[in-house]
Amino acid sequence: MELDVYKVDVFTTTPLKGNPAAVVLGMLDEETMLALASELNLSETVFVKKEGNSFRLRYFTPTSEVPICGHATIAAFHVLKLKGIAEGSCTAITNAGVVEVQVEDKIWIRMPKPKLASRTTMDFPSPSSTLAVVDVGLKIGIVEVASFRELMELKPTPELADYCINGGVDGVYAFTFDSRCDAATRFFAPALGVEEDPVTGTAGAALAYYLHTDRLVKEEYTFEQGHAMRREGTIYAKIDREKCVWVGGNAVCVLEGKLRI
Repeated sequence: MELDVYKVDVFTTTPLKGNPAAVVLGMLDEETMLALASELNLSETVFVKKEGNSFRLRYFTPTSEVPICGHATIAAFHVLKLKGIAEGSCTAITNAGVVEVQVEDKIWIRMPKPKLASRTTMDFPSPSSTLAVVDVGLKIGIVEVASFRELMELKPTPELADYCINGGVDGVYAFTFDSRCDAATRFFAPALGVEEDPVTGTAGAALAYYLHTDRLVKEEYTFEQGHAMRREGTIYAKIDREKCVWVGGNAVCVLEGKLRI
């Protein structure tokens, strides 16, 4: 059996920057999809199948399935756009719900309606740091640091891994306003088998909602991420009238081939 597979760098127009995702055109059984995601060993692999006028998407890290992934969705629709299969307004069916996608120069995703789930404290990046948890299909813990230098000096700790695994969040998004954009960010997701993700659309949606609700009230945001991994990228986010977050970004396909299984 042969399946088309692509490697796409997302949130960038420069190859080998941004966040890479694998896109597989076709669906297999869950065990095989997880095995392929582990073999490809990127932070996310997305499997895509056309169903009527919509597209069914399933997302896998190297260790588990996740309900939704922003950058992998952009990667998938970038490939569909290149192949002439998708343009304009589209619909993605995910395990987090039905997601609207707008295929333009950038790919825009209307994320599941977010909610501020809770506020708590954790011992990362420092003891008793305040953490806001925003649910956007994934539960993202958001924590502020004082400076870009402090952000770059962060290192994943056993306490962070323990909190993510046992504390009910899928990952922690650290940010600082010390940035040429609205914020500079880093995302750690040890509970999903991803120590650090280069550029994270889902977490960007969570941060945009958090800032709009609580800190920096505006309608459009730009976040930079990936500096610590030398895979810099830019996330665009905008808030619509219903307080849902659209996440957008550029993408570039860097590899195309066949999977034989």
